[in-house]
Amino acid sequence: MEMAWGGNPFEKEKQMSLYIHIPFCNSKCAYCNFISFENNDKQIPKYLDALYEEIDERGKEYKDYKITTIYIGGGTPSILPEGEVDELMQFIRSRFTILYDESVTIEANPKSLTKEKAKEYFNAGINRISLGLQTDNPSLLKLLNRPHNYEDFEKAVEYAKSAGFSDINADILLGIPNQTLRDVKITLDKLIKLPITHISAYGLILEKGTPISKSIDTGKLKICNEDLANKMYDYTVKRLNEAGFYRYEISNFAKESYASKHNLNYWNRGEYLGLGLASHSFVNAEHWHNTENLQKYLKNPSDCKEDIEKQTLKTAKQETIMLSLRTEAGLDIREFNREFDANFMQDYKMQIKSLLEANLITIQDLVVTINDFNVSNAIIEEFF
Repeated sequence: MEMAWGGNPFEKEKQMSLYIHIPFCNSKCAYCNFISFENNDKQIPKYLDALYEEIDERGKEYKDYKITTIYIGGGTPSILPEGEVDELMQFIRSRFTILYDESVTIEANPKSLTKEKAKEYFNAGINRISLGLQTDNPSLLKLLNRPHNYEDFEKAVEYAKSAGFSDINADILLGIPNQTLRDVKITLDKLIKLPITHISAYGLILEKGTPISKSIDTGKLKICNEDLANKMYDYTVKRLNEAGFYRYEISNFAKESYASKHNLNYWNRGEYLGLGLASHSFVNAEHWHNTENLQKYLKNPSDCKEDIEKQTLKTAKQETIMLSLRTEAGLDIREFNREFDANFMQDYKMQIKSLLEANLITIQDLVVTINDFNVSNAIIEEFF
């Protein structure tokens, strides 16, 4: 039986990020398998009551921690009635110790973000907003069952900017069925003309049971072939780099000083606490998630942890390799050896030899980086 891993003994101050899940949407996207529900006016107030109860309980449990970043995601947080997000932020601040230089993000759907809500969020201390565009193509938006159009997105950016937001993210999807390389080029050309500081470009993942996956299984839709998907990604990297967005993680591109601090905490294997239905946490070398059953959460939100798993030395090493190699910064061999009292070059000499010979990785100044992110998963698996 493998020993549990107690984490980095050199950590001085207890810090972590907060994630808050709002599991309601105006409509369910055709590709989404997240735990979310179409708008239910009766359930939202009950859910918020339960969420406040959990925040109160976890605030006591983790009173020794300082919060470095907050992320309100979903679902669609902007579906909440006016005033609710401000109240939520006030309550969080009353229960947790928040560092002065906090980074607070909220996700918003272009259709449900109003001028008034944007002002509310900014005045509540939220300083980053993430808007889900996915594509500007009307037929592709319809295929994805997105409730907005590109004009809605432009208005949402305008609302955010006029409210005071200087840090605006746009999410886009690559590899949508029927999507062409030209579609991607048009979307990117439109985005880089807007006051956007961060772009997340995700490859569409076909999750089993989703409408889009079922349509592909039945032959109604044709899957985007791998070669075209890779061309879309490579073009995205090139075009965004030309426009001043640097890639700092496989799917994330930022203008200088606008990388997501919250997401960087995940990729640096920092601690994070998830609050709300189905949210995930990693604290004190333990992974767990909250129940995915809404009624169970509403009944007992302060006791809803499931699948608690203590990290072992082996899984801690694997997680560090996986997360580090997803980033442009790569894996710092010195840090790895220090944290795990290991010898990376010796412990993984066979994998390193094979990957160097295939020109899939580079090792420079004792940092390992991936040469081709299109095959990153296969490269990372080599180390496992």
